[in-house]
Amino acid sequence: MKRFRRPALAVALCLAAPAAFAAEARVAPFSPHRAIYEMSLADAGKGGAIGAVSGRLVYEFAGSPCEGWASKFRMVTRLEPTEGRARLTDIRATAFEDASGSSYDFVNENRVDGVPVETTKGRALRKGDAIEVKLAQPGEKGVSLPAAVRFPTDHLAAVLDAAKAGKTIAEIDLYDGTESGEKPYRTAVVIGRELTGADDTADEPAAANDLLKGHRRWPIDIAFYDMSKASDAAQLPDYRLNFLLYDNGVSRRMRFDYGSFVLKGSLTSLEALPAAACR
Repeated sequence: MKRFRRPALAVALCLAAPAAFAAEARVAPFSPHRAIYEMSLADAGKGGAIGAVSGRLVYEFAGSPCEGWASKFRMVTRLEPTEGRARLTDIRATAFEDASGSSYDFVNENRVDGVPVETTKGRALRKGDAIEVKLAQPGEKGVSLPAAVRFPTDHLAAVLDAAKAGKTIAEIDLYDGTESGEKPYRTAVVIGRELTGADDTADEPAAANDLLKGHRRWPIDIAFYDMSKASDAAQLPDYRLNFLLYDNGVSRRMRFDYGSFVLKGSLTSLEALPAAACR
């Protein structure tokens, strides 16, 4: 199963051109927080190979717009097929991104039934008109990426910038160190109309939280495309992510569309974390 991208994006038609990377630091109004989501099967797909899914996703986001942002992610899911034995997947990620979006350190791990199946570890640095990645795992290797690619937190900030500007479609390149650490994504972001008035939290009572009160919010649909493939209108995304995004970086009402089936992530706990002081 592919890893959930931080919310961090599906239509490949009439997209705006990718914005050039801004060298100055982004003063993003993100709120450090810990969010827990209960995972379940939203759609078994046409084949119906997956009978049930249960599990939990825990996401922590901390730091400051002065020094940078640290994140921890873990999603453990039990997939029960309609035929055959159940499978337990354990996906973990830790990362640190500096405030200017010019460096990104990451470790990504994927285990199935307790057995490690993929680990990527490395550091990406923005240098002039390119991004240089030094991988330590799965093997020592250097990778060069286009300068327009953004790291996850800066990618999220760019999505929020587009939403606040009233845009409905944006195309933003992303690198998060997954898929052996060599694969950037082109993300097609569709931004729904800003929701106003009282927030409907009936389906996720944990969202009735002071951390979300008074914050602007938008429904977001992001499609992830492999940048190494030829771009055409018929190309299908590797997967899609839908969620409700608040202007402080918190997300809820998540759906992970892997093509053959769809998972749902329902917010069950939301806690503010201490904000790091700017020196």
